[in-house]
Amino acid sequence: MFRYLRFYILPAMIILIALGMMLGGIWLWVPAVVFIILVSILDQVIPKDLDEKNYKYPFLLDLALYMSTPASLTIFFALFWVAGSGVQDAFGVGNIIQSITNIDVVALRNNTQWYHFVLMFFALTMPVTGAGGLAGHELTHRTWRPFDLWLGRFTMALNWGIAFPIEHVYGHHSYVGTIKDPATAARGDSVYQHLPKALYRTVFNAWEIESARLDKIGAAIFSPKNVLLQLAAISMTTTLVAYLFAGWIGVMFHLIICLMTKIALEILNYVEHYGIVRVPTEPVKPHHSWNCNHLVSGVFTYNLTRHSHHHADAQVPFQDLQSYYDQPEMPGGFTTAYLTTLIPPLWQKRITPKLKEWDERFASAAERNLASEANRVSHWSGLEGSSLT
Repeated sequence: MFRYLRFYILPAMIILIALGMMLGGIWLWVPAVVFIILVSILDQVIPKDLDEKNYKYPFLLDLALYMSTPASLTIFFALFWVAGSGVQDAFGVGNIIQSITNIDVVALRNNTQWYHFVLMFFALTMPVTGAGGLAGHELTHRTWRPFDLWLGRFTMALNWGIAFPIEHVYGHHSYVGTIKDPATAARGDSVYQHLPKALYRTVFNAWEIESARLDKIGAAIFSPKNVLLQLAAISMTTTLVAYLFAGWIGVMFHLIICLMTKIALEILNYVEHYGIVRVPTEPVKPHHSWNCNHLVSGVFTYNLTRHSHHHADAQVPFQDLQSYYDQPEMPGGFTTAYLTTLIPPLWQKRITPKLKEWDERFASAAERNLASEANRVSHWSGLEGSSLT
């Protein structure tokens, strides 16, 4: 049964973190930090997950995904509530909590020092991304199930994830490993060099893809059929709710966390595809992604870590993804690799031997030529001298 229940841990943790935020002070950020640290440590301690047995009750896993939406709504409500001041108390939640626990959470919030809010944004980035971005990612791939597709897009739009659901599904999975893909970072690019390009190109590609679709069905770019505009309406409504709850401070809180979760998603893409090359006319294969079979990472990303299979067949539900243990592996667990990118010299040290192994062991003859050129322009001493034959 734990094989099923483990995928409920993330939405449950998100709700608990949200409830803790109501206490203000260190409770705004400590629970989320502890959560991130535990995931990172357990990822290294617990054996890798090579379990590929079938799940007999997939609807239980669908429910775990669906729970990501109320979890996201809960943590956004908590975020907007803590952005309030004075007597602001959306839906009287503070009074309800005080009547039950005798804890004056409104006073605790109002007496919280500013630096706790700053730490909160950094601490909440990964949990909020997990609740909305990763579950939403899985749901938006289910294009054959309208409800799942809509729910995934809705959940991602709560944090202004407008372009990602379109570009990722209909662009990234076709462009991966090529210069047209905003998610594939060039060799030699630090995460800080990559992020501005990725953010811009994701939006550009999404509009290009949606414009082509609208043109095909004979609809105008600014028609109600434009999915990007539909998602923008959800995003603007969420920001409006933030304003109604906490004024302009609420709007600022919403936009900050939205920007940070967008950056977090792009860093995940950076980790999953860094430096990999592919001939655009050749099909996407398992070796065109960095794979990871760490158990804890898999649980909290809905098996997104099994990225090699995900890119080999994007229509496969997360519970049916195979381990592909013989494919290129990212350095460390998913969370560890993510955190490593934030220190470019450390990331370079960890990823360089992986890139050399990819070139020598996995690349085709044509890809080796592309890799040689990528190594040359990377200006990384560990790659520039690589000899590929």
